[in-house]
Amino acid sequence: MQRLLIFVFAFVLAAGSPAWAATSDNVPTFNGSYSGDRYSTLTQIDKTNAANLRPVCAYQVGTAGPMQSGLIVQDGTMYFTQDDDTFALDAKTCALRWRVSYKTTGKKVGIADRGVALLDGVLYRGTSDAHLIALDAATGKTIWNVEVADSSNGTSIGGAPMAYDGKVFIGLTGAEFGVKGKVMAFSTVDGKLLWTFDVIPTGNEPGANTWGSADAAATGGGSWWTSATLDPASNTVYFPIGNPAPDYAPDYRKGKNLYTNSEVALDTNTGHLKWYFQLVPNDYHDWDTTTPPSMFTAANGRKLMAFAGKDGRLFVIDANTHAVVVNVPVTTITNPDLPITPEGTFFCPNMGVQWNGPAYSPLEHLTYVNSIDWCSTIKRGPIQYVAGKPFLGSSNGSGERAPDRTGWLHAIDPLTGKAAWTYHAAGPMVAGITVTAGGVLFTGEYTGLFDVFDAANGNVLYQFQTGAPMGGGVVTYTVGGKQYVAASSGNTSVASLRGAGAGMIYIFALP
Repeated sequence: MQRLLIFVFAFVLAAGSPAWAATSDNVPTFNGSYSGDRYSTLTQIDKTNAANLRPVCAYQVGTAGPMQSGLIVQDGTMYFTQDDDTFALDAKTCALRWRVSYKTTGKKVGIADRGVALLDGVLYRGTSDAHLIALDAATGKTIWNVEVADSSNGTSIGGAPMAYDGKVFIGLTGAEFGVKGKVMAFSTVDGKLLWTFDVIPTGNEPGANTWGSADAAATGGGSWWTSATLDPASNTVYFPIGNPAPDYAPDYRKGKNLYTNSEVALDTNTGHLKWYFQLVPNDYHDWDTTTPPSMFTAANGRKLMAFAGKDGRLFVIDANTHAVVVNVPVTTITNPDLPITPEGTFFCPNMGVQWNGPAYSPLEHLTYVNSIDWCSTIKRGPIQYVAGKPFLGSSNGSGERAPDRTGWLHAIDPLTGKAAWTYHAAGPMVAGITVTAGGVLFTGEYTGLFDVFDAANGNVLYQFQTGAPMGGGVVTYTVGGKQYVAASSGNTSVASLRGAGAGMIYIFALP
């Protein structure tokens, strides 16, 4: 399942702090920190006073649409995206500092965008017509704009970039249109392309023989949906790669279909593959690998990585050997091995873990992950590739989904796979998770509830009804020495995970 190349992680920054160092006053990346552990060292809000939290302000975006952006906070300013708009808010008062709208020049493909990267006063984000743009973080003014790919065939860039060491790392989205995936690095100075990693190997490249034919590889998918994590000490960036195409026709692309449904570890300087871990070989359920790894040190000192995908399983692997430590379900799994037939095949889940990855608390020694409990029926259909058109291999699109959908929050021992506690929500759980040194966990539900839990036992400490589905970032930070919590609400995804309500940002604090 994985290429066991010799690769020793040196999880120590040159400056002496761990590469997976916890976030505190600021929130610099989609996953909280380069390591993606979504842990904060802040303690002002703890399990003894979290019940006293109150909303201190709210900002209404004013438009409906996917609200899936991570929230970046730096020195009292919060940055996020919705569709082609980018926002900067006062992270204490919700006052708008600036808002800029990107005007597409190519075909607009989808409207979901999951946020920005921030480095040295510059923001970087992808667009719905497959451009990468750099914005001045103080003013929102465009610094440069480069076309990464031709969007006419269904290509876009919806994930939140990662920026480090003069480079911006992004990937292409578009597997459902038969787009062949790529991961790339661009110069932060001028947007010049520095390297490209082809998600689907061809010719004499290792893994090219896992596609069955050149035609299958040419339209093989492998979207990048969310963000990345990064180890500065070893100059390694980790990307989650999504499903192969066509989604529901494994016989069209016989083989493991590398490197789809995988976590790939790439050299930040060259883009060369160091190693990979494939979660779902020859996927035929649209079970993307959606979350970048969460890197952390377990209670016994072992260096681990946790990640999950739409197959509804949490994987924990050894960071040095890549051996599987834990592989456990975090939602209902039914009929995972049945073939997709023209009459229809019922299976669960249709989307287990989406967008936001696992968190880890070194205080509780637990890994936390949200998931969706929802099933669907797919009917096998004809296969015909037409550029820019859906390329699914089904006769009923993305399926007939069951009417009932719920969600889970699992707290799991990453060394044993045993659940310390679980929370069953009335709706999907897809929002970001932040766990803190104060012993609390912040997240949100698709029913609109903003949740605060006791991270040790799952007791609900505080809830607030935001009025609309929560599917984006939930973060904590300080401004002027005071701790705040921010959460996004109002996701109305055009994909199957629908909702209602305008986009909102809520900020909470103790009185």
